[in-house]
Amino acid sequence: MTTSSQHRFDGQVAVVTGAGAGLGRQHALELARRGAKLVINDVAKAADGSWVAERTASELRALGGEAVADMADVSDEEAVGALIEHAVQAFGAIDILINNAGNAITAPLWKLSTSDMKAVLDVHLWGTFWSMRAALPHMRQRGYGRIVNTASALGAFGAPHSAPYVAAKAGIIGLTRVAALDTAGTDIRVNSIAPIAYTALAKDFFDHHPSVNVEKLSTATVSPVVLYLSHESCELNGELLSVAAGRVARICTITAPGLYSEHLTSEQVADNLATIMDPAGYIVPSKSMDQYKLLKLN
Repeated sequence: MTTSSQHRFDGQVAVVTGAGAGLGRQHALELARRGAKLVINDVAKAADGSWVAERTASELRALGGEAVADMADVSDEEAVGALIEHAVQAFGAIDILINNAGNAITAPLWKLSTSDMKAVLDVHLWGTFWSMRAALPHMRQRGYGRIVNTASALGAFGAPHSAPYVAAKAGIIGLTRVAALDTAGTDIRVNSIAPIAYTALAKDFFDHHPSVNVEKLSTATVSPVVLYLSHESCELNGELLSVAAGRVARICTITAPGLYSEHLTSEQVADNLATIMDPAGYIVPSKSMDQYKLLKLN
């Protein structure tokens, strides 16, 4: 096995949301160790009332890195725009955007309020949209950029009692694909990850699933994939990668030939469910128009 040279980020500017602790902090530490300049964003405060973003930024500076703290609330449209401008004003550019900030509200769908849904969608989905919208003009002007959005396997596959989170993460998967298609033909890469790590946000989930051994679900096993997707050598665009405990794998949407009938009826659907549900001969569309290859339109 050949080993490529170490991925470096010397002189590059990275914004990491939710970087005061957990996955975001780990991503920021690894980027700083490899030469990146960091804008550490987090709205949380420690038990003593201090900003966790400043704590992480101070930690990076103590290690010899360049880092500034930003306490913008990613659920606030104007604040997110100001966050991106903070990076440009502090360091002159934005090369890397890692959307990591998150929250969660769990309950059966019929017990959720509109405010419950909005509270999660604003942070995950709208925060991701607003940050990309603010960062992409800067990246397009310079002809370069890397964006890594934090999705989830829950957004791809679903989970009970998690409608706000699942809806938000499914939306992020879609936003990532759209942004990648909108910037196709440039040296801008937009990808997403579906990480599994034992963090404060995930603690309640794993407490309800004691059969899962969390010992290997460290944040350190996720950051290497984020580093690759953030690096200039990244070849992927619009992809979703599952990342956990040393495993990295593609998650994708497929479509298969299924059933064809010129005079389709409800009864035919019922009688041919096995054919309709059979994934044999599937394709992995890179965009919606690719599914037309399976239609008999001529």
